[in-house]
Order: sequence, then C-alpha cells, then structure tokens
Amino acid sequence: MSLEKKLEQILDSAEYANSEVCSARESLPDYSANESSNTMMSQAESYLDDTIGDLQDMIRKLKEL
Repeated sequence: MSLEKKLEQILDSAEYANSEVCSARESLPDYSANESSNTMMSQAESYLDDTIGDLQDMIRKLKEL
C-alpha cells in the first residue's frame, strides 16, 4: 500500500472519530456535572481537527510530487 493511500485511510479514521466526538459532545446533557466532560470532548475535537488538517496538507503535498 502506498504512503498516500495509508495517509488517506488515517484521514478517514480521524474524520470518523471527530464526527463521533462531536456527536457525543452535542448529546451530553447540559448539567454542571458534565462540564469537565464537555471540555475534554471539545479539546479532543480540536486535536482531531488539527490532525485532519495536517493529514490533508501531507496528502496534498504527496500528490504534488
């Protein structure tokens, strides 16, 4: 399997994970007891967004070679 294809698979997995985190955060009841969980899920979503952007950049650069 080529590096480009592997990166595309990783990107797909990161996008699915990001979608799941977003759905979980949005369905979390709005109780003050859930505030820390909501914060952690928001941070995870942010890290996944960064990862997705980095992977997209890497794939685009590989295609330019």
